Amino acid sequence: MDRFEAARAEILQWLSETVHTPVEQIDLTRPLTEIGLDSLDAVHMVATIESIIRRELPEDIMRRVKCLNDIFDLMREKLAAA
Repeated sequence: MDRFEAARAEILQWLSETVHTPVEQIDLTRPLTEIGLDSLDAVHMVATIESIIRRELPEDIMRRVKCLNDIFDLMREKLAAA
Protein backbone atom coordinates (compact mmCIF):
# COMPACT_ATOMS: atom_id res chain seq x y z
CA MET A 1 0.00 0.00 0.00
CA ASP A 2 1.50 3.33 -1.02
CA ARG A 3 1.50 6.42 1.17
CA PHE A 4 -1.57 7.94 -0.47
CA GLU A 5 -3.64 4.77 -0.10
CA ALA A 6 -2.58 4.37 3.54
CA ALA A 7 -3.52 8.00 4.28
CA ARG A 8 -6.80 7.63 2.39
CA ALA A 9 -7.71 4.53 4.40
CA GLU A 10 -6.89 6.28 7.67
CA ILE A 11 -9.00 9.31 6.75
CA LEU A 12 -11.92 7.13 5.68
CA GLN A 13 -11.72 5.27 8.99
CA TRP A 14 -11.77 8.56 10.90
CA LEU A 15 -14.73 9.74 8.84
CA SER A 16 -16.56 6.46 9.36
CA GLU A 17 -16.24 6.84 13.12
CA THR A 18 -17.22 10.51 13.00
CA VAL A 19 -20.41 10.07 10.96
CA HIS A 20 -21.20 6.57 12.30
CA THR A 21 -21.29 4.98 8.85
CA PRO A 22 -19.31 1.96 7.66
CA VAL A 23 -16.45 2.92 5.36
CA GLU A 24 -17.89 0.89 2.49
CA GLN A 25 -21.14 2.90 2.67
CA ILE A 26 -19.49 6.32 2.43
CA ASP A 27 -20.18 7.82 -1.00
CA LEU A 28 -17.03 9.68 -2.04
CA THR A 29 -18.98 11.75 -4.57
CA ARG A 30 -21.66 13.15 -2.23
CA PRO A 31 -21.27 16.59 -0.67
CA LEU A 32 -19.65 16.41 2.77
CA THR A 33 -22.71 17.79 4.50
CA GLU A 34 -24.85 15.05 2.95
CA ILE A 35 -22.67 12.35 4.47
CA GLY A 36 -23.11 13.92 7.90
CA LEU A 37 -20.11 16.21 8.31
CA ASP A 38 -20.86 19.51 10.04
CA SER A 39 -18.59 22.56 9.99
CA LEU A 40 -16.76 21.61 13.20
CA ASP A 41 -16.18 18.10 11.86
CA ALA A 42 -14.83 19.60 8.63
CA VAL A 43 -12.28 21.69 10.53
CA HIS A 44 -11.25 18.61 12.49
CA MET A 45 -11.03 16.58 9.28
CA VAL A 46 -8.66 19.11 7.68
CA ALA A 47 -6.43 19.03 10.77
CA THR A 48 -6.54 15.23 10.73
CA ILE A 49 -5.59 15.09 7.05
CA GLU A 50 -2.72 17.53 7.56
CA SER A 51 -1.46 15.44 10.45
CA ILE A 52 -1.68 12.21 8.47
CA ILE A 53 0.00 13.48 5.29
CA ARG A 54 2.34 15.89 7.10
CA ARG A 55 1.50 18.66 4.66
CA GLU A 56 -0.52 21.83 4.97
CA LEU A 57 -3.68 22.10 2.94
CA PRO A 58 -4.90 25.42 1.52
CA GLU A 59 -6.77 27.53 4.08
CA ASP A 60 -9.78 27.72 1.79
CA ILE A 61 -9.92 23.97 1.14
CA MET A 62 -13.48 23.55 2.41
CA ARG A 63 -14.69 26.20 -0.04
CA ARG A 64 -12.77 24.56 -2.88
CA VAL A 65 -13.98 21.00 -2.44
CA LYS A 66 -17.41 19.52 -2.85
CA CYS A 67 -16.83 15.89 -1.91
CA LEU A 68 -14.26 13.45 -0.55
CA ASN A 69 -12.93 12.66 -4.01
CA ASP A 70 -11.97 16.35 -4.37
CA ILE A 71 -10.12 16.19 -1.06
CA PHE A 72 -8.36 12.97 -2.05
CA ASP A 73 -7.30 14.49 -5.39
CA LEU A 74 -5.76 17.46 -3.59
CA MET A 75 -4.15 15.16 -1.06
CA ARG A 76 -2.61 13.05 -3.86
CA GLU A 77 -1.17 16.22 -5.43
CA LYS A 78 0.36 17.30 -2.11
CA LEU A 79 1.93 13.89 -1.55
CA ALA A 80 3.23 13.66 -5.13
CA ALA A 81 4.91 17.05 -4.79
CA ALA A 82 6.83 15.84 -1.74
